[in-house]
Order: sequence, then C-alpha cells, then structure tokens
Amino acid sequence: MSLPPSARDYAGQLLCFEPWPGWGWYRLGVNHEDSPLDYAEVDAAGVFHIRVHHFFDFEGALRGLVGRVEQQEHLFDGLWVATWTMLVGKFDFVERLCWRWDIELGPTQPRVEGWPVAPTTPPAYGGTGGVLAVSQTAIAKFKARMGE
Repeated sequence: MSLPPSARDYAGQLLCFEPWPGWGWYRLGVNHEDSPLDYAEVDAAGVFHIRVHHFFDFEGALRGLVGRVEQQEHLFDGLWVATWTMLVGKFDFVERLCWRWDIELGPTQPRVEGWPVAPTTPPAYGGTGGVLAVSQTAIAKFKARMGE
C-alpha cells in the first residue's frame, strides 16, 4: 500500500508540494533533449500548489496523481503535473507524509499508462524529490519530526 483509498477525496482540491533542496532536476530543452537544471532556479521558485485532477494506481496500489500547478508567478504556474510516491508504505497528506515524491511537469495533461508518460513538449521539467501535503504547515511539522 502507498496511499489509502481516502486520498482520492482530495480530487479537485489543492495540495502543497515542496521540492527537496539539492535533488536532481531536469528541463526538457527546445530540441527535446534533457538538460540539467540548476536546482537554485527551483529552490528560488519554492513551494507550489497543485490542483488535483485525478489519482492513479500502479501494481494495485494508489501511487500518484495528475493535477495542475496553481501558483501565480511561480516557475511552474499553469503546468500539468504527474507526481508519485517513490516509496511504498502507509502514507497520507497530513501526518504520515511520504518524503520522496518524484514529479514531472509539462504544458499538456500527462498520460498515465500504468505509470505516467514523461512530457515531450517544452517547457517540461522533472524532479527527483519533494514532499506533498495538505499545506506548507503540515510539511513544516513533518520536517520538524524528522529533525530538520
């Protein structure tokens, strides 16, 4: 199990994503090649909110979601998102947060064919690490419990 079935109740709502500092990010270039992205650019952009469109299962477990960033003046504002837990456990969006959500962002709604299909149209970004919760406060409490 990864997320409980009750996580689907968040469809249509906003969730907060905080990228972990120092983790790998890429940007799809204009010639469709992956190019490294200076994490400082993502770090400076900071936390953002995702309006949940729908959730997806993988191998019988609820593992991720598709949504759209709603954060005015943010680097990712308006981009579609596919994000998923990279760990299997018992997680939620309030108390038991998963500390490793990977994410891909692009201008079109992501296809999920078992697992999300990476975006192919720029501007597109991907990152390996962040945390997703109901609020930035929930993330701060989670980080405090982790000793950060």
